[in-house]
Amino acid sequence: MKKIGLTGIIGSGKTTAALYFKGLGVPVFIADDCAKELMENDDNLKNQIINLLGDSAYLNGKLNKEFVSEKYFMTQCY
Repeated sequence: MKKIGLTGIIGSGKTTAALYFKGLGVPVFIADDCAKELMENDDNLKNQIINLLGDSAYLNGKLNKEFVSEKYFMTQCY
């Protein structure tokens, strides 16, 4: 079985293409969905994110997406 990866910037149509293939009966794995599930439910990963970004990474046990995005996209890497 061939495996094809879809990559691209935000808004490039990855989800649209994946849904098209899914509609044709092609098995589709969406890594973003898996990552979101892990960040919400895996206590070890949650603790690592909190250690890296601080307590504001989660509000009432839920991922603070706005805070995490701001930290992620505003932090310079060297």
